[in-house]
Amino acid sequence: MMVRDIAEGYIIASELTFKKFQSADFKTFAFEIDKLLREVRATVVPTGEVEATQKRHRKMQRLQQALTIANNVRSRAR
Repeated sequence: MMVRDIAEGYIIASELTFKKFQSADFKTFAFEIDKLLREVRATVVPTGEVEATQKRHRKMQRLQQALTIANNVRSRAR
């Protein structure tokens, strides 16, 4: 559920978001983000639909950014 909220922009991912995550939580989070990223990438947007294309790109950007932040927090925690 958190991954979908991040994709829609309801949750802004930051280091504090992942402060209480354990190793298993990071693995589950990464799995869910990868799954949703594949789903978003598979979505075909009609040509000329600028707003829909921008929305799709913003979702992918938010997810990728959250994954990067989570990986950085995880690597510092080791």
